[in-house]
Amino acid sequence: MNSSDEYWELWNLVFIQSNRDENGNLHDLPSKHVDTGLGLERITAVLQGKNSNYDTDLFLPIFRKIEKISDLIFKTDPAAFQVIADHIRMLSFSIADGVMPSNEGRGYVVRRILRRASRFGRRLNLHEPFLHELVKTVGEILGDVYPEIIDKKSHICQVLKAEETAFNATLDRGLTHFDKVVEHLADNVIPGKEAFRLYDTYGFPLDLTQLMAREKGLSVDGIGFDKEMEQQKLRAKSSGKFRKEAVNIKWNIISEGSDSKFVGFEQLSCASTIRQWSKSEDEILIILDQTPFYAESGGQIGDTGVILYNEITLQVMDTKKDGETCIHYCKGDFDPKKATQQVQCNVDKDRRRAIQLNHTATHLLHSALREVLGDHVHQAGSLVAPDYLRFDLTHFEKIIPKEIIQIESLVNQEIQKNTTLDVSIKSFVEAQQEGAQSLFGEKYGDKVRMVSVGNYSKELCGGTHTNQTGDIGFIKIIEESSLASGVRRIVAVTGREAVKFMQNQTDIIHKLQTQFNSSAEDLPERVRKLIQQKKELEKALKKDSRSVSVDMKSIVEKSEKIGDVIFVRKQVDASSVDELKSIGDSLLSVLKSGVGVLGMRGSKKPTAVIVVTSDLIKKGIKAGDLSRLIGAVMGGGGGGKPHLATAGGKDNSKLKDAIDESYKIVQDAVSS
Repeated sequence: MNSSDEYWELWNLVFIQSNRDENGNLHDLPSKHVDTGLGLERITAVLQGKNSNYDTDLFLPIFRKIEKISDLIFKTDPAAFQVIADHIRMLSFSIADGVMPSNEGRGYVVRRILRRASRFGRRLNLHEPFLHELVKTVGEILGDVYPEIIDKKSHICQVLKAEETAFNATLDRGLTHFDKVVEHLADNVIPGKEAFRLYDTYGFPLDLTQLMAREKGLSVDGIGFDKEMEQQKLRAKSSGKFRKEAVNIKWNIISEGSDSKFVGFEQLSCASTIRQWSKSEDEILIILDQTPFYAESGGQIGDTGVILYNEITLQVMDTKKDGETCIHYCKGDFDPKKATQQVQCNVDKDRRRAIQLNHTATHLLHSALREVLGDHVHQAGSLVAPDYLRFDLTHFEKIIPKEIIQIESLVNQEIQKNTTLDVSIKSFVEAQQEGAQSLFGEKYGDKVRMVSVGNYSKELCGGTHTNQTGDIGFIKIIEESSLASGVRRIVAVTGREAVKFMQNQTDIIHKLQTQFNSSAEDLPERVRKLIQQKKELEKALKKDSRSVSVDMKSIVEKSEKIGDVIFVRKQVDASSVDELKSIGDSLLSVLKSGVGVLGMRGSKKPTAVIVVTSDLIKKGIKAGDLSRLIGAVMGGGGGGKPHLATAGGKDNSKLKDAIDESYKIVQDAVSS
């Protein structure tokens, strides 16, 4: 709020009416409006006679709650209170609107804000997740006008708590690393490489690192950070295949007129006219006036099939959208001179049918998940393919087998009812009043397409579906996993794929029954006993191997000396690093004053254990320091405690060299 002794600037009017092109010419916008610049906070400050937005009752209750949580008063650190209060409002609104913390797009903005708020909580000695405790207060302030904050309070709290818990696991380690970086700075600039490491390893967004740097009177090499980020993107890009973005495609026009009218709800074949074409690497890209091919959208993958003209066949490998335009990605020879007349478009019917079954099953699955797990469940992503369906949902704990069975049973009951689907076009308000589920966070126009399965499922959806639920056959959930904090993933199969899956599972069970000479019901117990026996045998074997007598006293008596220090270096047989450490402990117990270097004979990678007696540790000779030097000889490194450490490398042929070289390394340490 700009102010002087004479006036306050409450708002400034901005008349948004023109667009200036790259040549500087102005063009009227299709919709004109006025931006007053007068927000809720500013007008509240004026009405309540306050000089700051933070002095209004939009923020004060949040400050009081933070005081209660932190047991500190506002004056302790006003900036921390203000940042946290401001951020929790943004986070509550964003998550209520369907945005989930992630590493890209708007989800990354939410993650950055959340982590920044969490870090400011450290300034108030809040080391445990606390942001979720503020959501109720935000709802009490703004819930009358924005009821979604209250309706989705449980969901918002769970997302915040899960995300902050995950970040807390690395926050302290990241802060420690930041302090070390600052301690060893040659100047007042944190290198871009270190800023990127804080981002990549510890989850610190660049602006968080910059904030912490400013607090210490430092700056961050942002250009260096960007270079590191670009290198990572190049590495990621080189490991996958990326299609050329549609905006960079040079199109060739064959005919004029509107394009991409979708007729695929009613028919899977039609005659079309090619509007534009292009060639990108080994693909031919086609835009049609009308198309039966469904373009990837809303989780449903694009159709495939053929485009036929003048005895030439183009294989449609995929169909995608660029705005409202459908682009058909094709393989084959293309002659634009022969493609000026109408072409015949045929969708792969069997593939489309399988996709439709999975899409309808996805709607039923969504309803069943909410019924079993609770109303906090919302779709957080999906993939509808011909051979399986994948559904991501907001939920904060593993879905246990008992719940999986309940969910499957509910969906299969609806399938067996063989309900005819009802597809209708309604106003968005009308669809909401009828209880239609909308995609969490998606924006809709005035008119929407509602797909209803009796009274069990009502969703806004632009995809293709089967006519009756019975066509699905049955559903089988084959995977449940964690995708991110507060997001679970379910993979399921239907129709023929479900039959194939069950047949394969039955075959596996039959083979196990034969091998174990057991009934299917007794298999779990038989396997449990075998696992238990295996653990007992391994434990006994480990005990026996450790009990193999190694005459340490004899080894020490035959050892070398470096001055007055006894030096033992030897390769020994050990089945693991733990066993090698155990042998090292045995050596240390008989050494009065000395150093031991034990190499593990027969290991795939060169490994050694270094031990140092306590009297030498007091003189500054530490096993951890020696291990790093010995490990370097093997092309690796080392580390550990002052009395016992391990060294390792990459080249096993270097183990003997490291054992030999250890004499000089220990000699230098003793004489220094």
